[in-house]
Amino acid sequence: MDPGLVWIDARQPAAGWRLWGMNLVERQLRQAALRGFSRARIWVSPATQQGVLRLRTDLERVFPLQLEVLPAEDEAPLCAALTQADEPVLLLQGDLVFDDRLLGHLLKGGPGTALAEGDEVVAYLGLAQARALAGYWETGVDLGAALAAAGLPRRRPTELDPYVPSLRLTMPPYLLRVREKGQLHSLDQLLYHRTFKGVIDAVARYGYYHLVRWITRQLSRTTLPPNLFTALSILAIWAVVPCFALGELGAGVLFAWLGVILDSVDGKLARLTLHLSEAMGALEHLSAMPGLGLWYLALGWHCSGGELLRDTPMALATWVLVGAFVLDKVVSSTFKKRHRREIFDYRPLDAAFHLIASRRNVSLLQLSVGVLLGQAHLALVSMAVWMVCTLFFHAGRWLWVEVEELRLPAAGR
Repeated sequence: MDPGLVWIDARQPAAGWRLWGMNLVERQLRQAALRGFSRARIWVSPATQQGVLRLRTDLERVFPLQLEVLPAEDEAPLCAALTQADEPVLLLQGDLVFDDRLLGHLLKGGPGTALAEGDEVVAYLGLAQARALAGYWETGVDLGAALAAAGLPRRRPTELDPYVPSLRLTMPPYLLRVREKGQLHSLDQLLYHRTFKGVIDAVARYGYYHLVRWITRQLSRTTLPPNLFTALSILAIWAVVPCFALGELGAGVLFAWLGVILDSVDGKLARLTLHLSEAMGALEHLSAMPGLGLWYLALGWHCSGGELLRDTPMALATWVLVGAFVLDKVVSSTFKKRHRREIFDYRPLDAAFHLIASRRNVSLLQLSVGVLLGQAHLALVSMAVWMVCTLFFHAGRWLWVEVEELRLPAAGR
């Protein structure tokens, strides 16, 4: 079902300013297209037309939008057009940067729904609301005041659910106006920070954070598709398995770090350029867990001399590592199903522990140090020990949460 027409008031200078490889209007177009909109009307002034129409060459390929650009030096043409609207209108201001969830809320609420923070407004208007809004807006008041005068129900973005299931994070939604170019730096950081999927570990935060950000920035200025880097990441991660099994540990570690970095880059590039692929994301997710499990088995195969089924210390360490890894996955996935939240960021304590929890990056760091020191066998043992510690911590936290939830109703009686 066609949700209607996107209208963007792009008369403000900031509408044509660029952020992560595209101007603010194009960012809004992509956000709307991801929500099912296929047609847009953009109102530009003579001063903003050139900047606003500098669109990325991949926009038409990724989102075949029908664009109509109209001149407007003040509100009069927009108000006149609103009074003649014959379908729902998603009304946006071209100098705003906002959370994707805001559009989801508007569409769920249907025409007659709005979100506002002062004069920063995103609104989904039916025909009656469009005409009422135009009547007040043409008097010269700002859009927020016109929205209030028209009696359109509105909420603040901070009133929406702050949890983002797709990213497994708690992040309050934002709706921000860009008034000067100095703000772009802080917005650049905000958008990048919100591309992380799940609570990150210490290696990602303090190790390659800035490297990944630099690579992503360079790629955001090109039209190279994120799926390319997803495919390269999967290939690199799976190339680790034969390297470890054959004892080429140095090459395996290099492939592993390459895969990890590309895995971080592709998701950030996709979210920052709004070039998302559910199919490739699902493929990457499905390949991640078995790939890591096979890392452990391949490393154990090498360290045990190919005798994983014999009663040797290296074979035992390998099976303890793999078993604890699988059980920890069971604990975390079951916790998520029961509580609709990840165990990694359920409370600040859990997020703090996740910095050092036994996950791919932390295990890879342990192994890298072991390989550099010529102590791969000792690294395997340390990985197994820390994986068991992580399992016990998560299982203990799960039990604690269950007990706490049982005590709360009892305390209320």
